[in-house]
Amino acid sequence: MLIRDIITESYQDDLLSAVQDLLAIVSSKDIKKISTEKFKNILAKQGFVASTDEIIQAVDMSGFASSVNDVEIIPGDELSGDVDTDSEPSVDVGKMAGNQALSDIKSEL
Repeated sequence: MLIRDIITESYQDDLLSAVQDLLAIVSSKDIKKISTEKFKNILAKQGFVASTDEIIQAVDMSGFASSVNDVEIIPGDELSGDVDTDSEPSVDVGKMAGNQALSDIKSEL
């Protein structure tokens, strides 16, 4: 194994750890989403100068986010932006049973 490979692997492990720590902090402060660019800048201040693609990959690998793209990161305790949260139409089973019973009675008469 080359020294370059060891250094690169170590840096990626450190980046992943920093991403997990930062996402844990974001989640603990009840932040619903954070801009990918802002996240990248915070990591850069901690000494992790990485491309947007590297950060997206690290966030995705961390398991601490429910959604990540080049615009925003949504922490793992929040639903991703593409989830439909509209409730399904409810069915009144009692009303349906009553209607069926009335229909049955009428058909017997």
